[in-house]
Amino acid sequence: MKRLVIGLIVVSLLMGLFVNFGSVSFAQKKYNEAPMLAELVKQGKLPPVEQRLPEEPLVYKEGEEVLAGDMKLEIGKYGGTLRIVNPGSPGGGEWWAISREPLLTQSGLGEPGKKPRGNVFKGYDMSKDAKVFTFYLRKGMKWSDGEPVTTEDVRFAYEDVLLNQELRPTFPAWLANADGTPFKLEIVDKYTFRVIFKDPYVLFPYTLSLHWQTWDSGPLLQPSHYMKKFHIKYTPLDKLQPLLKKHGFGDKEWTRLYWLYAWNGWGIGDTRIGCPTLAPYVLVDMPTPQVAILRRNPYYWKVDAAGNQLPYIDEIRADTIARIDMLPMKIIAGEVDLARETVAMKDIALYKENEAKGGYRVKLLKLHTTVPITFNYSNPDLVWRKIVWDRRFREALNLAINRKEIIDAVYHGFASPPKIVPSEYNPTKANQLLDRMGLNKRDAEGWRLRPDGKRMELLIETSALSVEFIPICELLVDYWRAIGIYTTMKYVDRALLSERVGANQTQVLVHWWFDIDVIRHNPIMIDWVALNSRSTVSVGFWEWYTSDGKKGLEPPAAIKPVFTLYKKMRTASTLTEIKRYLEAWQKAIHDTIFLIVPVEEITVPLIVNERLGNVPEKGYQILANFAAEILFYR
Repeated sequence: MKRLVIGLIVVSLLMGLFVNFGSVSFAQKKYNEAPMLAELVKQGKLPPVEQRLPEEPLVYKEGEEVLAGDMKLEIGKYGGTLRIVNPGSPGGGEWWAISREPLLTQSGLGEPGKKPRGNVFKGYDMSKDAKVFTFYLRKGMKWSDGEPVTTEDVRFAYEDVLLNQELRPTFPAWLANADGTPFKLEIVDKYTFRVIFKDPYVLFPYTLSLHWQTWDSGPLLQPSHYMKKFHIKYTPLDKLQPLLKKHGFGDKEWTRLYWLYAWNGWGIGDTRIGCPTLAPYVLVDMPTPQVAILRRNPYYWKVDAAGNQLPYIDEIRADTIARIDMLPMKIIAGEVDLARETVAMKDIALYKENEAKGGYRVKLLKLHTTVPITFNYSNPDLVWRKIVWDRRFREALNLAINRKEIIDAVYHGFASPPKIVPSEYNPTKANQLLDRMGLNKRDAEGWRLRPDGKRMELLIETSALSVEFIPICELLVDYWRAIGIYTTMKYVDRALLSERVGANQTQVLVHWWFDIDVIRHNPIMIDWVALNSRSTVSVGFWEWYTSDGKKGLEPPAAIKPVFTLYKKMRTASTLTEIKRYLEAWQKAIHDTIFLIVPVEEITVPLIVNERLGNVPEKGYQILANFAAEILFYR
């Protein structure tokens, strides 16, 4: 009896402890942190790691965050600086990819038919009719400045940014209903909200799992406590005047100021120092416009399987080089720890010969993009427009391309002929097609003439986002001149080329596009890359598509399926139906030759410091950047 009483007392005490401290013990499981953060905790400058993490941190696992087999996931070590370099801006595309934190996630670059999982958002539910999506935030998650992440950040992003026509003159097509109107937002509580569409949108969670489409501080989530300081609804215009004047903006140009201080998903600038983020690294200093220093986010919400708060590496130094041809020398000298964006196959032998000297490894992985040749179908020159709308013209240009030469000369054999468009090489047939469509007259120098008697000229423009763009353009000039079309090429600065595209002044662009396998995994890439880009579809068609036909130039019947099939795909109610539309869309691209893809399945080098761990061994090269939080130095 005595033992029973004692037992009951012990149970009672344990129950009391559970009632009083149970929630705390579950919420404050013991985690580990970087020594630099532990020291700040010791100094009273940071709260303990258990208070900085959400109640349910994301646990980084092989087979989920990274595809099983792409890398052997190891428990890493804390410390070190990762050096990245890019032409144009500090870190460039290297940093852009490192900073991606999609709201939901999939392994790798997407798994066909597999439901996306939580990432920034803890998770979601989809209604049976695929019209209502309920999202759950991670309780206790904090921005990099320690402020809580709540549905107020969602409400602000929706009501005060997305619906503000000064900040966003056009509501994003991928967030709109099929008729172009905005979705409806319903705030349920501090950590729960609903997005409601008029039509089924099975693809919506897949859209939110894109590294390219959504990011923290993006369209659905903004650090409202910080960005309200630059929004006239919360900060009167007169109080913004000093900042407007400082940056040379007009008295009422508050929207330019807002985007200058916001993480907008792209560049690094000193005005973004202090802008809260959910990414693994925070911009802390720009000693010069060419150098950016990014330090670990003390409130980062991911841990490894051993309970270590990520990221492992302490700091990133992002540098700028003046010219792209300077990169190989910096890599060989051992001054770069991770290089992907501008590493060319033409330098592969040089890189391999100097691995030991430079203290790095060269890995050959898949490139997630390819190099499309796109046409400005809405160019105001009506004669040009009539010519380029004729499929025979596009077919002739495609037939004139010697893909074997491109694969051998530019990619050293590490690419394949495309399947998304025909890949036959037949200059004779190309000439016959041009003759039959009325371009059979020539001037004294032998160049083909347009129906109006002017020389048929093509100008290829590129901002050379990859090293291979220039040699491909040079070969295109030769191929198209060989069939009688006077062709020239021009390198144009990225900002200037964007202006030319917006002004409807271009003819032919060599830009970038996703590898068709990426599109098969995530069909919503079609919207983001193929249809929702002025560079890809030309301004007139883009305005028509993004305004749901209210503005712009309507595509001809032969080309329209490229756009309408995606609309049907988007409002499909099952993944099987989506797959059927995707196959039809690929056939439409193939049959219309809406754009020209020279090669697919490109293999490219990834350069990594020989001491770096958790580097992909296969799959896509860019996954090394996307998984930067788990990189570590051995």
